[in-house]
Amino acid sequence: MLDYWGRVIPRFYRLETFAQALEGVIATHDRFFIPSIQQVLGPAPVVALNIELFQEGAYQLIFRIRAFNQKRKEATFALVVAKQEGVVSRTAETEHRNLTRLHRRAPDIVVKPYLGGIVFLPDRHGRPEKGRKLYVYLTQWLTGFHELGIDRSHQFFINTRTPHLFSKTETEELKAQIVEIIFRLYDPEKCSSIEMPQIASGDFVVTPANRKPLKLKLIACRRILSRVEPETLIDQIVHTEWDWGGRPFRIAPEEPQHCVEAMIRAVGKDLARGWLERYRESLTAGAYPASPYAEEICRASL
Repeated sequence: MLDYWGRVIPRFYRLETFAQALEGVIATHDRFFIPSIQQVLGPAPVVALNIELFQEGAYQLIFRIRAFNQKRKEATFALVVAKQEGVVSRTAETEHRNLTRLHRRAPDIVVKPYLGGIVFLPDRHGRPEKGRKLYVYLTQWLTGFHELGIDRSHQFFINTRTPHLFSKTETEELKAQIVEIIFRLYDPEKCSSIEMPQIASGDFVVTPANRKPLKLKLIACRRILSRVEPETLIDQIVHTEWDWGGRPFRIAPEEPQHCVEAMIRAVGKDLARGWLERYRESLTAGAYPASPYAEEICRASL
């Protein structure tokens, strides 16, 4: 498969090798694959599986699974597979753990994860020390959602075989929804926050353009940060941007008022007012870098 820029995405093992290893897990010491399916379909034996490669990234393969049980019930799942052992595999395990935690906090905006575990890929020459341990996990299949991407025009688009480019207005609406999700997933008691989402890496999926209002769901979170005060979270949102096509792409909406409104929808007017006051005081004290956008947020109407 190819990335957004048309470059071939490297693989580190053959799909046939992984398929054989997964079959071995299912047939022997399976503690996550069939048990995940039975969480949805019930305890009846699973009698058929249809597994196809759906998407590929630099670090993961995403398979679509259709499962059927003895009672003729069926369900669809996503299987997320690390492409390498070591750091990449540990990142997948952390991501799975984070999604489990975040789904408990906000099940309507975070994909539902099931179980995960290790699939061992043996070395083709039988050398035990060359075998690879890959972390994999299952999630619900989000029917009606598609990967959200960033176009060269800095507008969002649906990343499918026939991409759809969202308008500038729709892009701003989706940015505000991303900010709202970030605030909804913030835990003020533990002062924990997701790291700023990597939109270009496929962290969000979105409903089709003809389904209004547009709706986002988070499907990836590599890190949950601790000791993040509310004013720090606001500052991160204000200043998070990436170089995309030679120009900075800001995660926050262009209009600071829309960012504030997203915060109010997420946490309520009283908390939002208190957090913005703390942010204003921190800016005045020089704790965070001043910018026209930051100052406008502090002056925004509540």
